[in-house]
Amino acid sequence: MSWLRRFYDEHAAVDFVLTKLEGNLKDIEHGESGANVIWELKEFAEIIKNVIIPHFKAEEKEVYPKASKLSEDKEFIASLYDEHNLLYDAFEGFINALGKENLGAELQQGDKLAQIISKSRNIDKIEVPKNLDQLPENPEILDVDIDGLLHNGYKIIRFLGSHIHKEEKQLYEILNKKST
Repeated sequence: MSWLRRFYDEHAAVDFVLTKLEGNLKDIEHGESGANVIWELKEFAEIIKNVIIPHFKAEEKEVYPKASKLSEDKEFIASLYDEHNLLYDAFEGFINALGKENLGAELQQGDKLAQIISKSRNIDKIEVPKNLDQLPENPEILDVDIDGLLHNGYKIIRFLGSHIHKEEKQLYEILNKKST
C-alpha cells in the first residue's frame, strides 16, 4: 500500500507546518510578529493550495471510497467529507484574510524597512529576512485582515489537526484491517 504511506508522509509534514502556523498566529495575536511572519503565512497559503487541497482531493477520490466499501461505519466516512468541506471554507477565509494583493506584493519604497523595524516590539532582536532580495513585510503595514487571519488560522489548526488524527487512527485501521 504505497499510496497509504504517501498519505502518512504528507500528514506528518502538515502536522509540522501546523506547529509553525500556530507560532506565527500567536506572534501576531500578541503583537510580537517579526518581519518574516507574512512571508511564512504566504508560504502556508501556498502549501494549502499546492499540497493540502490536492491531498484532500486525492483522499476523496482514492481513499474514502475504498474505506466506505470496507467499513460498516458510513457516518464516520461521511464525517471525513464534512470536515474537508469545513476546512475548505477555513482555507478560503485564511487566504482571503491574507489579502490577495499581498500574496504577490512587494514593498516598493526603500524606507519601508526602517518603518517596519522602528514599529516592531522586537526592535532589539535580530531577525534575518527570509528573502534578502525583497524587503520584509509586517501585518501592521499591509492590508491584512488580522481578525480573519487569526480566526481561520486557528480553525485550520484545530480541525486539520484532529482530522489528521482521525485519519491516522480510525481510517488507517479500517483500511489496514480489511486489506490484510
